[in-house]
Amino acid sequence: MRIPKILQIIRFHIVAGGALAFLLGALLATVGGAGFDFVRVGLVYLVVFFGDLSTHFSNDYFDVDVDLFGGQRKFFSGSRILVSYPSLRSLAWSVSIALMVLSDAVAALLVVFFGLPAELLVIAVGANFLGWFYSAPPVRLISRGLGEVVVAVVVGLAIPGVGYLAVRGSFDWLFACFVVPFVLYGLMLSLSLGAPDREIDLRGGKRNFVVRKGERSVFGVVLAGTCLASLGFVVCALLGLFVVVDFWVVFLFSLVPLLAGVVGFVGVFRERSVLFFSGLNTVSLFLFNALMVVYLLFAVLLA
Repeated sequence: MRIPKILQIIRFHIVAGGALAFLLGALLATVGGAGFDFVRVGLVYLVVFFGDLSTHFSNDYFDVDVDLFGGQRKFFSGSRILVSYPSLRSLAWSVSIALMVLSDAVAALLVVFFGLPAELLVIAVGANFLGWFYSAPPVRLISRGLGEVVVAVVVGLAIPGVGYLAVRGSFDWLFACFVVPFVLYGLMLSLSLGAPDREIDLRGGKRNFVVRKGERSVFGVVLAGTCLASLGFVVCALLGLFVVVDFWVVFLFSLVPLLAGVVGFVGVFRERSVLFFSGLNTVSLFLFNALMVVYLLFAVLLA
């Protein structure tokens, strides 16, 4: 009874999104000329997988008081299992710690015995630290106005970065061209996921962006971020950087989150459903990553 219930904390669609971002980074490195070792990439992904799962349990554990306020169930929100079954709280805490330690341990073993760069361990430890203190006291970054930044860095930099390191072994200018747009998309994801929960988060003491600035400001920042990301790809295309990647194609893909950003911005100012436009933004980012993975996969196969 305890095991099936505790496993319901895992949001498999979030795991899928993380896997897609990791694969994007790995394929980007492969297009850049590095060899793709399936075993090596699979082992490195375990670092991301265990770290990702750890945050599912820790966030549910530390957000129980906020989840008590209830509200409409969101697709990407916490499971609220610990609200219904408080006896599972200690188990959730233990599982989160175990997964975080396992993530760091795998990263350390890969560095020591498989020749992965030390940056992998630094990123793993740093991302797990941020993931834990995203909601854990006394730091609780989400209550200090830094939660969106944490998600942007982890989703936009750390996860695809680990995928890149798994193949390339080091960062280079090709990856650097994608860092700012990826982080901006990570910020878009974080802001969009928090937008529908403003009233609940306000009552729960969170000091995230939507609580402090409101839904309209959230979608204004999202729109600005998607515009900057698309502009970055245009600049890379005009400069003719890295012929291994056609940045005009990447720009074309970036129009998906940009269009979602425009629609959401207009819709929220017309006082339409914030939940709908939040979901639209999230789906657009998943679609962008999926299109990028397919494009890079074809580029690798045709090389």
